[in-house]
Amino acid sequence: MQPAAASVDARIPVHVLTGFLGSGKTTFLRHLLCTPDLADTAVVINEFGEVGLDHLLVREVSEDVVLLSSGCLCCAVRDDLVSTLADLSAMAGRGEVAPFRRVVVETTGLADPAPIMHAVMADLQLRRAYKAGSIVTTVDGVSGAHSLGGFAEAAQQVALADHIVITKSDLVEPWRIDALGLDLAKVNPSVQPLTSSRGAMPGAAEIFANAANRAPRYFDADGLPTAGKHSDGIETFTVEVTQEVDWPAFVEWLELLLASRGQSILRVKGLLPVRGDPRPVVIHGVQHVVYPPEYLPRWPDGAPRGWLVFIARNLTRTAIENALPSTFAST
Repeated sequence: MQPAAASVDARIPVHVLTGFLGSGKTTFLRHLLCTPDLADTAVVINEFGEVGLDHLLVREVSEDVVLLSSGCLCCAVRDDLVSTLADLSAMAGRGEVAPFRRVVVETTGLADPAPIMHAVMADLQLRRAYKAGSIVTTVDGVSGAHSLGGFAEAAQQVALADHIVITKSDLVEPWRIDALGLDLAKVNPSVQPLTSSRGAMPGAAEIFANAANRAPRYFDADGLPTAGKHSDGIETFTVEVTQEVDWPAFVEWLELLLASRGQSILRVKGLLPVRGDPRPVVIHGVQHVVYPPEYLPRWPDGAPRGWLVFIARNLTRTAIENALPSTFAST
């Protein structure tokens, strides 16, 4: 596996909108679908009946795909997500549906978003047309703290998020939102939550930016790696990479690590300094699969030399750091 050349990636990002039961993701999705920013979007939902988009439907495009008044395409997962995405791409290629620039997969309230990203990243055919986008997690401003502490699914959804939206913020006191933000930071310290209410919701352009093409905030104001821990064993930790990496050795190490500990490593992301190239290489893996690496055009201002951020269960930073030196370039 080699880093991709610096070029425009025309593949369609697949974003995931998830959130625990009752967190308001349906209301949030309805809001997004009414904005011009999502007019060229394909929406894939787990259970069509529960999303309640009937008031937005205009006409049938095919047996399984409908056109929304916003111009978005909407369909339900049939046999599996892979076949649904493949069919959508084929239909767009044949001119049977309008072209789309992004896909938003809306999950059920108990869903784990990792297998969705896994499906996109692992299927060779899909990877020709699609790439992994952002995971957006809605958290109930009223009951989110209880869900986060009592249900592993809620913690998983927050741990894997690129963006977190606290919903129903107008229904509780500001101090409760602040307290919920602290709880969320214990699970996913790299994301600053947005707030949403019926009167003010974040825009689609703000939350569906492609996470793979930006440098996330994995370090605190003092430049130190952030770390979060939750009672169910999910932990976020950052491993700094200060030396240039020998690329073949690193890929071999990461693939072996994910093959053997994929159940423990929910997600790994980061930027690496690679011997022989001044640009940072973006690394992105979900459980057992390593996503094809890409270049950023330059190192982000103020960023450390390199880092890997792990979201893991029952795996320590020390275990990773002890294994890493063999992947560095010899000096």
